[in-house]
Amino acid sequence: MKKKRHRQLMRLITEQDIKTQEQLTELLKAEGFAVTQATVSRDIKELGLVKTNAASGGYKYAVSAIGEPENASEHLDIFSKAVISIDSALNQIVIKTYAGMAQAVAASLDRLMNAEILGSVAGDDTVLLIVRSEESAEHTVKRLSKMFGRRE
Repeated sequence: MKKKRHRQLMRLITEQDIKTQEQLTELLKAEGFAVTQATVSRDIKELGLVKTNAASGGYKYAVSAIGEPENASEHLDIFSKAVISIDSALNQIVIKTYAGMAQAVAASLDRLMNAEILGSVAGDDTVLLIVRSEESAEHTVKRLSKMFGRRE
């Protein structure tokens, strides 16, 4: 149950500007998790979340740069050079790559976005990512496209 709660918590902070533990507690309760503010506080510490500037003003919870894999820049480099296009259908994201690069891209995404992605399958030039919902897919496509300068 803790792992599911952590995944949901990570999804919430990537999709919304969560500014307080109380707000996060209420959102998790609305998703069916029986949590207290103390539980959420421990989860935040375990996940290494930090407060960062929110576009809407004030601060929001985000994943700490320290919490990223040590070679995150290497993963991003592999991804940005190999990807041709990113698109989604329902709760699935399809990433087209140059021939032979799909598995490297999938491995990078598994490592960098493990809280957002339920699973991935890679062929020779295509990666299929599965996320929880259509909304999550749209958000992830936008995030990936923005991150790597691709058109949606």
